[in-house]
Amino acid sequence: MPKYHFPIVDGTKLPDPTGVSLRNDEEAKDHAKLIARTVGAAGIKADRSVLAVDDDNNEVHRERVPKSGDV
Repeated sequence: MPKYHFPIVDGTKLPDPTGVSLRNDEEAKDHAKLIARTVGAAGIKADRSVLAVDDDNNEVHRERVPKSGDV
């Protein structure tokens, strides 16, 4: 199974060095959405996004983190 990484970006990048093995890009997209909702529920107020990046460093999805009032 391919490995995907989910860095969080807001002008700077918080890397995800470990990553997660998932079946395909669609599962990676769903996982990025889950991470974004979880970060948003924590009350983050900055504009942030969660990226889904494959092992070749290709961005396969970008999910905006909802601000605390949007969750």
